Amino acid sequence: KQWYQRRVRGWKSERVVEEYHDGRIILVNQNDPKSHVRKMEDVREVVDLDLGITDRAPVPVAKELQAFLYISNANKVIAAAFVEHIEKGYPCISVHSPDDTGKLPLLKTADTAMKAVCGVSRLWVFKQCRRKKVASRLMDCVRANFVFGCTISKVKIAFSDPTENGRLLAQVYCGTGNFLIYR
Repeated sequence: KQWYQRRVRGWKSERVVEEYHDGRIILVNQNDPKSHVRKMEDVREVVDLDLGITDRAPVPVAKELQAFLYISNANKVIAAAFVEHIEKGYPCISVHSPDDTGKLPLLKTADTAMKAVCGVSRLWVFKQCRRKKVASRLMDCVRANFVFGCTISKVKIAFSDPTENGRLLAQVYCGTGNFLIYR
């Protein structure tokens, strides 16, 4: 499946949570119409393939998974964040330097959990749209709209097993190498 084929026509009842010069961010959750949930799952399937997630488990109906989809002005999905409510995360014990192969070592976490509110299960940006602050705008939107009426602090967000690029994004976005990880 190719991302340039993933068009999203505007829905009459789409929940636009933010608009930018190059597109809009919509929110989709499990309680939305079935056609919206199907599109969310379709996007998630392609994101999983692109991120190399092969052991996909179906999302239980009771789980409060939410998708923030960044839709370009051409009505194409250029970024997605899949988030869920969580209670705790573990600080990453950061190793800042790459090993002899040039790759960052595996993540280690502290044993002591910290309070967290939002778990980022998946964060993805279309390859040609990276390094243009799309992920930062998407995460700012998640923080502002995840809990009604308040903006979540960056220290209350946890990431689930980030890729090497995801780890670098989390460090820059959170302003620390000790960002939270959840499982």
